[in-house]
Amino acid sequence: MVDSIARVYTIGSGCKAVRYDEETTVERVLQVVLEGIGIAAVAHAHFALRLISGPIRHAADHVWLHPYLLISNLRHTYAKFLPSTSASQDLYFELRLRFVPQSAYELLLTESNAFFYLNEQVFEDFLGHVAWKVNLDAALELAALKVCRDCIEKKAKSCLDHKVDINSIDIDSALQTFVPKTALCSGNAKPSAIRRQFMQLLKKYVSLPATESVLQSLSILIDIVKFDVEIFKASIGVGWGSPVDLLVGPEVGLSYRVNERCELSRLAELRSVLEIVIKKMEPGSDKSILQLKISGNAHIMLITVATYDIAESLAHLIDGYQIMYNQGDSVFKRKGLERCESADLRTALATSRPYLSEASDKQYSKVGRDLRIRREHVTLKELIGGGQFGNVYRGTLADPESIPVPVAVKVCKIENEPMDTQLILQESHLMKNLQHENIISLIGVCMDAPMWLIMELAPLGELRQYLQSNRASLTLNSLILYSLQIARALAYLHSKSFVHRDIAARNVLVSTPKCAKLTDFGLSRALDYDAIYTASRGKLPIKWLAPESINYREFSMASDIWMYGVCVWEIMSWGVKPWQGVANADVITRIESGERLPCPDGCPVVLFNYLEFMLWAIHPQKRPTAKEIVSVMESLHDQLGKHVPVEKLHLIRPIENVPVLLTNIATLPNLTLWRTLEEQKRQGEENDRWLEEQEDLTVYDPADEQEPTHNEEANSASKTCLNGSVEENSVQRKTISNLTPVSLAVTAVIDAIEHLANAFNINMKHDDFVTSIKEITSRLRKVFSESTEVVSQMEQEKRKEVEMTESLIGNDMRQMSKVVQQVVDNINKPSYNVYRREVVRIAKELAVNCRNFLSLFETSTRVQQPSDFRVILSDC
Repeated sequence: MVDSIARVYTIGSGCKAVRYDEETTVERVLQVVLEGIGIAAVAHAHFALRLISGPIRHAADHVWLHPYLLISNLRHTYAKFLPSTSASQDLYFELRLRFVPQSAYELLLTESNAFFYLNEQVFEDFLGHVAWKVNLDAALELAALKVCRDCIEKKAKSCLDHKVDINSIDIDSALQTFVPKTALCSGNAKPSAIRRQFMQLLKKYVSLPATESVLQSLSILIDIVKFDVEIFKASIGVGWGSPVDLLVGPEVGLSYRVNERCELSRLAELRSVLEIVIKKMEPGSDKSILQLKISGNAHIMLITVATYDIAESLAHLIDGYQIMYNQGDSVFKRKGLERCESADLRTALATSRPYLSEASDKQYSKVGRDLRIRREHVTLKELIGGGQFGNVYRGTLADPESIPVPVAVKVCKIENEPMDTQLILQESHLMKNLQHENIISLIGVCMDAPMWLIMELAPLGELRQYLQSNRASLTLNSLILYSLQIARALAYLHSKSFVHRDIAARNVLVSTPKCAKLTDFGLSRALDYDAIYTASRGKLPIKWLAPESINYREFSMASDIWMYGVCVWEIMSWGVKPWQGVANADVITRIESGERLPCPDGCPVVLFNYLEFMLWAIHPQKRPTAKEIVSVMESLHDQLGKHVPVEKLHLIRPIENVPVLLTNIATLPNLTLWRTLEEQKRQGEENDRWLEEQEDLTVYDPADEQEPTHNEEANSASKTCLNGSVEENSVQRKTISNLTPVSLAVTAVIDAIEHLANAFNINMKHDDFVTSIKEITSRLRKVFSESTEVVSQMEQEKRKEVEMTESLIGNDMRQMSKVVQQVVDNINKPSYNVYRREVVRIAKELAVNCRNFLSLFETSTRVQQPSDFRVILSDC
């Protein structure tokens, strides 16, 4: 194809001609033009290109272009917008600063040329679109500032000082050029008076530096042009029932208002947008729905607009701001995107090849430093596996200067959507930066369609199949070694602030009989400041997931730990998949009811107890870190290496830096007792305060409160627990005669929470919802009332455990109190049900803590079971 020309118009009637070929993207043209007009890369994220139908520009006659679109495909993509018959094959674009910084002064300090470009763009928009509605004073001031800047730029500063005749400036021409006729004709001002006022303004601003002149001009124009916000007519949700003004900008974020007289309601922060998708509302209709996935929000935000073109413009604007804020890639998913020149890949190609283990370093030493590999140098041998995005082959890599090297080749499906291509590129970029002996290394990428990822070959294949095929020859020590190596890889991954999200035996490869390596980083994500990543799409491995990942699609280092525990269970089960015969929908019910995977045959009891009570703790914060797991697994591996019998294996407690308190030993008993009593008293007072605050928020009279009767509490004890039922045999063992008052009170709280969880939906009345919250807090008050005397009689060690659980319950109540206040404050707003769901989520956590609280009382009345993992740890 002969290179064609893209003509890009800049502010001030400038034009840049850029040649493009079949692989040139909008992003590349934008980069070339910005560099050509002297704007540094630090400001490139502020700019965008919009396609215009011809060299003569008209108002609203443009289309904003996604940066990943191929220029050569634009005529096809926007065929109905571009003229069908044209003698020239040239395409015409406008360069615009669309993504406005929060502070113009900050832009000045960062990139002055972009700062001046913004001013010229805003002033041109002022003259072309809104000058008719400005008053005369503001119009004259803007014109005077413009004339002064032009004089400075032309190096004619002396024309405005006392040494130069000020009449050398063509006043009439300046007024006609920069002051709208509507302003000149408005009012009763005479032409001579206007000339006099303009002359005074020229004298006022003649000595003003150009940067200060621009800042002054922008401060006036922001109230006239409103260049820091774009407004769309849209409807929140699906349908066109009640259109509102949707505002997008650096100050307002993503907000809406019913009309100009109403206050703004903020929907989301632009930096928090994770995914943007556009869909037609229904066949035959031009109305379109914008789907936004927001970080921290489990529900998709839906916005309906009148046309698909408006939806594309809105999506382009939101996406551009999130790119600018996050310095990342586009999250606007649409067809026809090309990412050959992505920032990720450019970064990958600029760096050296990744680390390889010492065993294979010599073998791969001939591979070039550039990650881009020519396809003719790769030969596919046989199919060895498949995945979500393509098949994996065994192959060889050989260039004319090196000997053939065995490799694994992931051949991506040619029909993959652009979003999937993004994930594949992300996987290659992530693997390139990971350098660990127990992580599969990336060698290179073949960029021609279909894309190939060239990776280190693990000759022995997947760990699951390897375990099943070699069960007779593998020992327990080998299984512990594989578990240890996966833990080391996970600890390294977490040290780089990444979560894997798919740790399973199927994603572990075996290089040698004594070396396992973690792979498949297609689902991995970098953690943000709150250390939680919320997934927005795609299939998830339910039976391996932590409960918070199943319920809320939230992933963290703690959720990786849960999955690691399931992976170890698979290894100890010789490759058996978890939860055999259980439907995906039933897994979370079993977990929340306290059920866990059974102990595999031959698994050391001490290891299984560690999995069950530590790695599979329902609360993420109670799970150990990957680094701590490495220490535990190293200890077990060392003991087996020293031929310690399986029944005598024990766990080590991770070494922690414990602060030392220096005190007189004679006063220590009294001091300890005094501090314990004070802490118990303080905890009780805090719990009472939290419960009182919770009741205050419900706006109900305490006199209306009805205490549950003893019979109701006794009956509720036999009901099922939240999100699942207690096993029947354990329920039957508990009769009314042996239930203590504390047991009855705690079971009543759990019953109230279960009632709320089962009854809640978006149509639940506000009064019913608040009544349920009030019932929970009332019953929780009785728990603390009944438990005070029992706690005071407990042994010191048991009392500390109870106090820790009380702290968790108190923390749950404190969080619930804050969110209930948000429910009350947002009762008539779109976020109302979002806050109500958060209350239900916290209530579920409260139920789990109450269950733990009850178990402490039950264990205090019976002999400690020797299989408890805490006893095993204490004996180490």
